[in-house]
Amino acid sequence: MLKIERYSVSPLKTNCYLIIDDKTQKFAIIDPGGWSEKLDRRVYEMGYEKLVYIILTHGHFDHIKLAKELQEKSKAKIVIFKNENEFLSNSNLNLSSQFLCKDLKPFSADVLLSDGESIYLGDSKIELMHTPGHTLGSSCFISENLIFSGDTIMKETVGRTDLVTGSYLDMKNSLKKIASLKGDYIIYPGHGEITTLNHEKVYNKYINNI
Repeated sequence: MLKIERYSVSPLKTNCYLIIDDKTQKFAIIDPGGWSEKLDRRVYEMGYEKLVYIILTHGHFDHIKLAKELQEKSKAKIVIFKNENEFLSNSNLNLSSQFLCKDLKPFSADVLLSDGESIYLGDSKIELMHTPGHTLGSSCFISENLIFSGDTIMKETVGRTDLVTGSYLDMKNSLKKIASLKGDYIIYPGHGEITTLNHEKVYNKYINNI
């Protein structure tokens, strides 16, 4: 069973998630786009040696900025969709050249997943669902009834599709894919409030218009 903690980081208020395996207390971090005092203290308390994965839903700077630093402190493996890995070393793709004072230092992921492939945190399976639209390699990570959706779907809206490699047609197809999931899910988005799949099917105009 996974325990979820949310932290707001970066000037863009990115949601960074700690997902903790109850049994082993090993944990993963999703989208570490910046530090916050609370996040810093919590990771120190948990112990860097128990950090197993750094999971990236996509490659924009506000979701990846601290990934390499965390890896160097912990030896955790960085995980991303296979065709999004280039974002980690290209400041034009990750937008750091446009929005930060200096480009992010290039790095690369350790685990490159394809659509439908999985990693495990303790006994919990975490599966990648490729959901392009915000970027070409944007992905959701699904475990049990939880969806970590990055900037694909957020409460009653979706991520921008006008940035480099973005596509509104891809976004529509990704929303169809998410909406086709059976049952309800708790959605943990890259920005904004936590929501549910059933809520989005009713109140998200982008899903209603596909």
